[in-house]
Amino acid sequence: MLLISGCATFRELPPETRAMEVTWQSLHAIDAAQTLSIARDPDCYSESLVDLAIGRHPPPGLVLAWTTGTSVLHFAITDLLSRHASPGVVRVWQGVTIGSTAYWVSHNFSIGLRVFSHNEHGAGKCADHG
Repeated sequence: MLLISGCATFRELPPETRAMEVTWQSLHAIDAAQTLSIARDPDCYSESLVDLAIGRHPPPGLVLAWTTGTSVLHFAITDLLSRHASPGVVRVWQGVTIGSTAYWVSHNFSIGLRVFSHNEHGAGKCADHG
């Protein structure tokens, strides 16, 4: 029921806000997939951004639960802001969250985390794992 009502609410977002929310949700899904890649290489990678919440080597189920929860929370905040705040506030919220998530997706890629593929290890103790 939550998902059905969420879809109806999503359609009610202004088009610009909807596009920004889709952008963030897409980046968040990529970040989650990269975090799942950590589980494939626990000796080479560890979670550092939300390690207090999900641990340095989170199991896949916890990654998926965390991702789902933060995804729903982000949408709820976006919906709340779009209903009660100025469009400028919504743009700032989306800009900050899109920018920070894009940074982490880029950072994860730069250190070799790959989505649905083998991670690419650079120099160091894991260079021979690739």
